[in-house]
Amino acid sequence: MECQFREAILAAGLSLFGPMLQQRIDQVDQGYPPRPGQQRMGRRSLKIATLFGEAAVSRDYYWGPEGGHCPADAALGLEGSATPALARVVTRCAAQHPYQGASRQLAECGAIQVEERQIQRIVQRIAPAVEPWLDQLPESRQAVPILYVSCDGTGTPMRPEVLRGRKGKQSDGTAKTREVKLGAVFTQHGTDAEGRPVRDYQSTTYVGGYAPAALFALRLREEARRRGVGCAAQVVFLSDGAAWAEDLAIQCFAGCVSILDFYHACERLQKLAEALGVADIKAQVSRWKKLLLRDRIATVITQAQALLPPSTEVPDPVQEHLGFLQRHQARMQYGTYRKNGWFIGSGVIDAGCKTVVGSRLKQSGMFWSESGAAAVLNFRTLLLSHRFDAFWAARANSHAARNDILSLAA
Repeated sequence: MECQFREAILAAGLSLFGPMLQQRIDQVDQGYPPRPGQQRMGRRSLKIATLFGEAAVSRDYYWGPEGGHCPADAALGLEGSATPALARVVTRCAAQHPYQGASRQLAECGAIQVEERQIQRIVQRIAPAVEPWLDQLPESRQAVPILYVSCDGTGTPMRPEVLRGRKGKQSDGTAKTREVKLGAVFTQHGTDAEGRPVRDYQSTTYVGGYAPAALFALRLREEARRRGVGCAAQVVFLSDGAAWAEDLAIQCFAGCVSILDFYHACERLQKLAEALGVADIKAQVSRWKKLLLRDRIATVITQAQALLPPSTEVPDPVQEHLGFLQRHQARMQYGTYRKNGWFIGSGVIDAGCKTVVGSRLKQSGMFWSESGAAAVLNFRTLLLSHRFDAFWAARANSHAARNDILSLAA
């Protein structure tokens, strides 16, 4: 009975909202001053998808040097044939659920009937505007004691045509996934009663995409700029030691304190002990961890070298893990980092790979095109960076500006 009553209310709402929408369109058309060279070509009909259902309207159409233009479409902020209110809830829902699930969620929670293909079209239509909008955001001038920058990569399942010719980790050398790079920026103002660092509430923002490392580095640097990297008393870069991430830190965040994630360092100690054939691996790794926390990575390396067999050739796995520790000695002064009250783990970006990327893009049966995955990722990073509302307010302004009138949203 409740569902039937809700449907009746929505039907009544559409019967009222449709004429109101047409009235607003007529007001816009009547007051629109054509631009030089624009010629009115008559009226054009359109079925607008709204929160209440489809409403048939008619509005003026102009043709000019810049092509066709409907003043009412710009004034109302239409996204194709959808109202901005509908497009907003659709993109929010699509950022959190698969398209089919988003369609069911909208129908169940709001009695909003939008097919999954329509949801996909709305998302892919609007998503390309996210990055340009981010690029024009001003630099934060609010001083922060510590600003952290972190990045990582995770694979997402892609369609076969996207992966054709790519090398991968499968037994035949082919790829099943493609790496999406994710960056996170967050701040810290203090520590808890025991001196452990505390991340500022809702301070984490994300950027992500399939761009090569060099281009992604610029995106992450721009995100740090928006977050006020220039006003931070201390900049800390956290990563798992991947070569592309280290190059990014050197090129884009000169002068920062670069820290190798403590848990990745411990994984290397475990693998090194195994490669050396240590009798009691657990005990040896435990001792090495304690040395790491006292800034004694050099001692760890010396002890590991002493465990090498007397033969002249060092096994490849041992060379690999020892080389890793030697290259990152300067980034493994964990005792000092702890005394300064800094994070020594990259848990924020590790969790981000799971929550921002994995929970939406890596579900069972999903195989993406690059544009499709990037579109969803754009809205997901907007939502989890607490910028979703600001994006839609700015988008309303940009639509309205096409008529050379005052902004309709603040």
